[in-house]
Amino acid sequence: MTQASSKVEQTEPAPSSRENRGAGLPQRLQHIVRRIPLRLALSIVLFIVAIGFNLYRLGSPSIWFDEAFSVELARQPLPLLWHIIFGAEPNMELYYLFLHFWLSFAASLGLHATEFVVRFPSTIFAALSTVMVFLLGQRFIGTVAGFVAAGLYLLNDLQLVYAQQTRAYSLQLLLICVAWYALLAALACTSHPRRWWACYIVATTLAIYTHLFSGLILFSQLCALVLFLLIPEERRKVTGQLRNLIGSLFSIGLLSIPMLWVSRHGSKTAWLSIPHLSDVYHLFLTISANSKIYLFLLAILCIVGSVMTVMYAHPVGRKYLTSYALVEDKSVLQGFLPVVLALLCWLVVPVVVSYVISQTPTRLFSSRYLVTIVPPLCLLVGLGVATLRWRAIQAGITVILLLLALHYVPLYYQNAQVEDWSSAAHWLQQRYQTNDGLVCYDNDVEQGCQISVEYYLQAYPTAAHFTADAPGAFSWANFGPVNPQAGSGAAVDLTALAQYGARHPRIFFIVGRLPDAAAAAKVKIAQQWLDGHYRLVSQIVTRTVTVRLYATGAANQ
Repeated sequence: MTQASSKVEQTEPAPSSRENRGAGLPQRLQHIVRRIPLRLALSIVLFIVAIGFNLYRLGSPSIWFDEAFSVELARQPLPLLWHIIFGAEPNMELYYLFLHFWLSFAASLGLHATEFVVRFPSTIFAALSTVMVFLLGQRFIGTVAGFVAAGLYLLNDLQLVYAQQTRAYSLQLLLICVAWYALLAALACTSHPRRWWACYIVATTLAIYTHLFSGLILFSQLCALVLFLLIPEERRKVTGQLRNLIGSLFSIGLLSIPMLWVSRHGSKTAWLSIPHLSDVYHLFLTISANSKIYLFLLAILCIVGSVMTVMYAHPVGRKYLTSYALVEDKSVLQGFLPVVLALLCWLVVPVVVSYVISQTPTRLFSSRYLVTIVPPLCLLVGLGVATLRWRAIQAGITVILLLLALHYVPLYYQNAQVEDWSSAAHWLQQRYQTNDGLVCYDNDVEQGCQISVEYYLQAYPTAAHFTADAPGAFSWANFGPVNPQAGSGAAVDLTALAQYGARHPRIFFIVGRLPDAAAAAKVKIAQQWLDGHYRLVSQIVTRTVTVRLYATGAANQ
């Protein structure tokens, strides 16, 4: 933040270089190109490139349960949706509301909620967050750092996962980046900082309503502010803005009360295991596309940039660095210290806090939640490249990093499909006949067999549908089985199956993800009963779901 404005001025192109931009283009187009600021031009280019990667094969992988849950919940009437998200499902509230209106808008255009349509908003949010990563680096470190960070971010394997999923994480990342930018800009602003504090309040509050894990990002910002107090010049800025800071935090807390109130009953993340120290390493390996070489390079550059900045902030370290010509004899590195402290807090605090909390029944340590640390990691790498003195080395390392990141991108697309519900659902729709019955197990909301199949029945409408009398059928009004007493286990209850078979000439018996061995044993017993009493017509077996079609012999009704 120190010397931030002067740093921005240093990164603007010289008039001669600006005049050279657009050479070889028609004269009128050259004039337009020369008038576009470099920051805006790079932002547009990065947005377009990010959109290209995000849209590639967007509709090819099958929707998996979490995505189907998002769509089917958002598809409910607004009063019911509001009741659920401020009741049984109190996380990602803002995203579900946005998705509800997005689906309504798409339907008004005659578009079905296909894989491409429901995932499209995430691609836009992710591309915008790429631009925000660039702007963070460009304003507070420099153009080189911003470009390197944004390039690595848009090619990051974990970021791409959520750029192509119907989940809240890409929107959360965008809002978090905006919140950090607004906070740092508010502290660096010498006149009229209130607009940045207002932006900070809005972005942080929306991030918390998008995902509760954003609360840890807010805590990391508080840690950064405490560290700023150790730097004399930053201490003056923080204390000078203390009234605005306290007012902003109070506003965020007040606006977040409804979200925190409905979330007070505890976490729904018991499915996560207690993390060990090795899981921290595997987290960063996942972020690095499971490449140890790539992870090593990222770690080295993070350390180089952070250590050189901290050293340069001290006179002894500055003398050592300049005497060996490792950096230019300028005080610009000294201005990076608060930025480095902020990025380190953003990177380290969520990992440490979520790890500690996850030793309790509340589990938060997961790569899906910790995708929030990808932006600061990329920015610290960009800083590491920018702190090197020689431009040729900067360019060489940048090319190596981007090519290495690009090398692993095809591996993501090859493994983008999490669960294959599409094949089974289309197989079922092709064979469905009037008055056929559909039975799905497990229909508990945590497993969601019917929810996943229902998505495809709605996205690609045919006559196939779940009937209300299906054993163990799921109800959004109950946020669970239609018959709470029987529960989802009615789908494997032999009496219920016999009664259902008597009303339908054919039954599709669908088995999705099973929670445990006990559920698998129940499915085996039910399947053996169906095999013994009805005729197996056909079946499809995928890695995710099995569908068996039985002829019951019941007369058509």
